[in-house]
Amino acid sequence: MSTPPVITVPITDQQHLLFLFIPLKKGALAEALLAAQSVREAAIAETPVGDFRKTTGVHYFTIYVQADGAPTPGIPVPGFQSYPGKDVLVVMSIYDGQFDDYIGSFFKIKKVVENLDRLLKLIDEEGIPGVDPNGRTSAKFISKKGVVENKAAFYCLLMRYNFGDPVFSAGDKNGKYIFGTNFPGLTVAKVIDNYPNADKIWPPVPGQVSYNFPKAQKPDCE
Repeated sequence: MSTPPVITVPITDQQHLLFLFIPLKKGALAEALLAAQSVREAAIAETPVGDFRKTTGVHYFTIYVQADGAPTPGIPVPGFQSYPGKDVLVVMSIYDGQFDDYIGSFFKIKKVVENLDRLLKLIDEEGIPGVDPNGRTSAKFISKKGVVENKAAFYCLLMRYNFGDPVFSAGDKNGKYIFGTNFPGLTVAKVIDNYPNADKIWPPVPGQVSYNFPKAQKPDCE
């Protein structure tokens, strides 16, 4: 029986999981959700050069907010939880390449940076064991000069609340969770560059194409 070939996937072509649980000041949910969504909208609308989706390499993303002490709606068991006395912002995405390259790509757009700085001011790190709320990687410290002037510290801030591991790529079977892929090495840039009519199906300029997504049918569980 022959040994199957081993294909090495370069780091730049690997997919990784971002799964943030950001502690927020109580009562800041609406503003935090708006700031997070504005980051996405600004990235789409104001890309300085080329297609920003290829730069960030984001395959999928989720933004979710939950109030202090509130159960995750729609399921009968505990789901996401906030730190006691704080609300929580949950952000999940699957992205290509290195963590710092992915996050840093958002710094190129002014309105994205403005909303990241806005979000920093809503983070509450007081009273969390092992976290210095005034330290050099704290939201309070970074917000004094902003994320662009404190890039390395901002990466560390995000990593503090990131369940995802930027070293643990899809296909690795030795991490703290299972994260698989059906198409290893298929980056967002490769999809856009090689899919027929990709420029028409997914135009980078907002408003060129709109989509309607009819609701799918739930399973009949009665």
